[in-house]
Amino acid sequence: MREREEMRTQLIGNAARKVPMKIVPTSMAAMAIVLAAGRAFAADPIALEAAPAPPPAEESFSWTGAYFGGFGSFAVGDMKLDSRQIFADGNPPPINGAFEISASGFLGGVQAGYDWQFADRWVIGAVADIAASSYGASVTASVDGTEIFNGEVDVKYLGTVRARLGQAWDRTLLYGHGGFAFGKTEQTLTVGGTTVFNEEQTRAGWTAGAGIEHAITDRLSFGTEYAYVDLGSKQILDNGEGLTIKDDVAFHTLKAFVNFRF
Repeated sequence: MREREEMRTQLIGNAARKVPMKIVPTSMAAMAIVLAAGRAFAADPIALEAAPAPPPAEESFSWTGAYFGGFGSFAVGDMKLDSRQIFADGNPPPINGAFEISASGFLGGVQAGYDWQFADRWVIGAVADIAASSYGASVTASVDGTEIFNGEVDVKYLGTVRARLGQAWDRTLLYGHGGFAFGKTEQTLTVGGTTVFNEEQTRAGWTAGAGIEHAITDRLSFGTEYAYVDLGSKQILDNGEGLTIKDDVAFHTLKAFVNFRF
């Protein structure tokens, strides 16, 4: 019996010694795998970085604010002159005459205004401008190469005060405009080389048109604009002997402009 008990104890001891030998190599293998994976992640920093955040949404452009800028424009139209000669004794009867003179020229100046954007895409604003002008017309009559008559009508300057209303597609604005126009004209009449009439007149009228403006940056915009300008009809001559002359000044302009927005 004693020998049998000693044999059992020896078998149990041998079994106990064998079990750790199997477990230890298995644990060491698992640790090796974990360490290898750690080295791989450490060698590749990108794998440890978090996914990049999405870029912030770009804010839409707002047209609300003040602006100041400069412009140049080309003008074309007809000067209409109406004359009437009334004779003192009524014989012959009054003589009426009318003719048109083709006119053209350039304007250049400055403008300032303010826009307000509302209801998402609608833009309303006010703008005022002033420009020097070379717009004008002249008519000459000659006999055998000798000038016997010359008439000139020139617009010396032009200003407007207008409202504008349009719709914006982000940085592009389409609009209509209209309002008050004013300016100064000069009329000169020369007969036989002698100036018989020269006068400057301040005039008032109206203007209307449409335009497009695009903001190339948050502070700088450029555009083009059409306008019809009517400075009205006004008597420019009354010689006191029954002769009167009226002129009607109206023309078309096409403008290019640049604005600095605040």
